[in-house]
Amino acid sequence: MKVSIILFLLMLNSITVFGQEAIVTELDENGKLTGQSITKLDSISAEEIYKKAEEWVAYTFTNTESVTQAKIENKMIRLKGISKSVIGPYMGFYFDLSYQIQIDIKEENVRFTITNLKQVSQSSPFTKTSLELFYKKGKLKKRKAIIKTKEQVDKQINLIQQSLISQIRGEEKADKDDW
Repeated sequence: MKVSIILFLLMLNSITVFGQEAIVTELDENGKLTGQSITKLDSISAEEIYKKAEEWVAYTFTNTESVTQAKIENKMIRLKGISKSVIGPYMGFYFDLSYQIQIDIKEENVRFTITNLKQVSQSSPFTKTSLELFYKKGKLKKRKAIIKTKEQVDKQINLIQQSLISQIRGEEKADKDDW
């Protein structure tokens, strides 16, 4: 009984922290691995969301100009990025996660879509492995290493998305005023 109560409280806490369902990557109709979430942001205009999303990009990525692929003011930002040492360890090695993010903006709403997910070797950044290879006939292969990798990828995607939403809501001070 205590375990059930604790699990319920943990689930309730994660719902209030995240404010929406966790992103789970899935194959789309074209066989590409993608993840998406739509977040309702009460009383926040498209202009404010866009400005905060731009700030988030500037604080999150080292070179904003090199990661930004497209922008339409108050409507959309598309960028590419790499999260270091997210996948692994496998035989003592960690791999980076390469991705493309599109942030679509409307009044009081933001849609976060992540695509083009690839595992990148740290020793050779030009060696990218498409994560779609972890699927066979549309289903995730059942090997432990593959399941673990998918969990690590989904966890990282959710951390990225939550960082963006926290910045937009003003919950996370990206400029670290307390220095």
